[in-house]
Amino acid sequence: YEMLRSLVGSEMCIRDSYFSENPNIKSEKRKIKYAIEDKDFEFITDNGVFSKSKVDFGTDLMLKVFMKNFNSQEKLDILDIGCGYGVVSAVIKTFYPFLDITLSDVNERALELSEENLKNCNINEYSIIKSSAFDNISEKYNIILSNPPIRAGKEIIFKIYEGAYEHLREEGEFYCVIQTKHGAKSTKKKLEEIFGNCDTLTIDGGYRIYRAKK
Repeated sequence: YEMLRSLVGSEMCIRDSYFSENPNIKSEKRKIKYAIEDKDFEFITDNGVFSKSKVDFGTDLMLKVFMKNFNSQEKLDILDIGCGYGVVSAVIKTFYPFLDITLSDVNERALELSEENLKNCNINEYSIIKSSAFDNISEKYNIILSNPPIRAGKEIIFKIYEGAYEHLREEGEFYCVIQTKHGAKSTKKKLEEIFGNCDTLTIDGGYRIYRAKK
C-alpha cells in the first residue's frame, strides 16, 4: 500500500509540474519526431513538460483543423498560450512564416525548450512571455490557440477562456481542444457565454476542437 501511495504521489507530482513555474523533477532531455502535412519535425522534450514522449493527439488535431480552416495571407498576430515545448508555434510559423507568433507558458522549462525548438526549426522571429494564463499578457491578438491544462482545474481553464476574449482584437478567433470526457460540454457552454458563439469544428478520437469568434 505504501509503495502504491508513493507511486501515485510521484505521478501526481509529474502531472502538477506541467503547470508549475519550476518543475521539481530531474531534467532528462530527449528528441521526438513529429510529421504533419508534408513536413517532418524533431522536438526536444524533457521531464516536467506536457506530453514529453510524443506530440499529443489533441495538439495534433487542433493544428490540423486550424490549418484546414486558415486561409489568410495577412500578417496576423498569433498567441500560443500554454505553449509547452513549442509545437504549435513551430508548426504554424513553419507553414505561415508571415505570421507574428507569441508563445506563453508559466513553466520555465517549457519556455526554454520552446526557444530551443524554434531555433532548431530556423525560426528566429517570435516573442516569449512567462505568464500564468493572461496575468503577464497585455497585447491583443488576431488568433489565440490553447490546449488548456485540464489538471490545473476548471477555474484556471475558464480564466484562460475569459482572458482569450479580453485579449482578442475585434473579429479575432479563439481555438481550443478538449477531451469530451474532460468537460467539453462545460467548455462549449462557457465559450458561448463569453463569446456569444462557439463552433464545433471537429470531433475525433474523443477530442473536440472549438472555435469562438469575438
